[in-house]
Amino acid sequence: MTNRQYVAAVAAALLCALPPAARASSDAIAAPAVENVNGTTIVRQSDERIPLVGVELVVRAGLDRQTMKQNGLAALVAEAILRTPVAPHGQGTPVPLEEAVTANGGSIRVTVDPDDVRFYIESLAVDAPAVLDLFARALAAPDFSPGSLRDARASLTQQIAASQQYALQVGIEMLDAASSAQANAGMPPMGTPASLAQLVSGDAASFYRTYYRRGGTYVSAAGRLDAIDTSALGALASALPAGTTAPVIEHVTPLRGTSHEIVTHRDIASPWLIAQYGAPGVDSRDFGPMLVLAAFVKRTLSDIAQVPGVVSETFASRAVGAVYSYDRSPARLVLYVNGGIGNPSRAFATALSVVNVLAATRLEGSIDQFKAQAAGDFATSATTLETRAWLAAVFAQSGTTPDYFDRVLRAISATTAEDVQRVARNYMGNPTIALILPRSGSLQN
Repeated sequence: MTNRQYVAAVAAALLCALPPAARASSDAIAAPAVENVNGTTIVRQSDERIPLVGVELVVRAGLDRQTMKQNGLAALVAEAILRTPVAPHGQGTPVPLEEAVTANGGSIRVTVDPDDVRFYIESLAVDAPAVLDLFARALAAPDFSPGSLRDARASLTQQIAASQQYALQVGIEMLDAASSAQANAGMPPMGTPASLAQLVSGDAASFYRTYYRRGGTYVSAAGRLDAIDTSALGALASALPAGTTAPVIEHVTPLRGTSHEIVTHRDIASPWLIAQYGAPGVDSRDFGPMLVLAAFVKRTLSDIAQVPGVVSETFASRAVGAVYSYDRSPARLVLYVNGGIGNPSRAFATALSVVNVLAATRLEGSIDQFKAQAAGDFATSATTLETRAWLAAVFAQSGTTPDYFDRVLRAISATTAEDVQRVARNYMGNPTIALILPRSGSLQN
């Protein structure tokens, strides 16, 4: 049996035999409310059933605001804000923001993306006013002294070292560097130890003054919002000066040739294959079909990899899968296979054939089970306050209404087998592939 025949047989069997996924219901999810305050978009999702408040602040100060020589500067500035001394309750001895937030019953973390940096703050509703005030004060007057940057640099260096132990993360960063339209937007999000060592206080202060501006900022909140003052979210954005910013244009030479393959080696036990394809954004008519296609491919890859029955579902989902990152610009679909599960030669050889079969072969039978799985996957991923706040911001940024839950379910429900095939044909062409190989071994049959 050829690889193509094998994948076709797997796809046909799955269409008939996959157990129905739990269908998500949007009845309990209220549509977010949106307003614009002094150039800042504020999104609110009030949910009185949850005793927490989660707030996502999205600032246009991501990787595309750095020059190539400043790799890691966006992350260093954000990390320094987390270490800016503030006094809990406005009095007493100042401590780093992260510690002050924790002392007030909350948590704060930061993520650096290609075109923005986002801070997420969460706490019990009763503590939210104090926690948001702490963050606003640090955001308005960050500490970029040598000592603060030294601590921020040390934290980032530790995070970089930890991320290099995860083959999937390594592969995704390689693919980002190879496929980004702008070279700086594809740089490692936390920089490298060498690039961070070159950055000084003046660099951080200049970056902050230039790019931490109110214009284009999003504040997305979810949870028990009646616990905070109606002006609290607007006050958070007002901690930044008025104005807008523009990205630094750094052109990149695209990969040429019929094979776009990147290979690296790490201290890992088994090889990994990661393939990246272009994908539609949330405002595209192809959004729903791509969600269904991702669910189909994820289940098919699991079968192709021959995941043993003794392997837990959680571990299997990390070993093989498909991730549709519609929250990025541009969006992408990433397929990955860990060669340590099942037969790596067969898994690698057939995984990339899945989408080719979908594009060329008409799907027979109902796709309702895969639509249910896509809806269930989305509902499961949108259960945390952080995810809910972020998704509302993503949909608001796309120029569409931020009622993400209803929009996703409607898009999935309207998807037909022909739509799935069209999306596979239009988007799943020649992928960019990353192979992460063990340092001391090679692929084994």
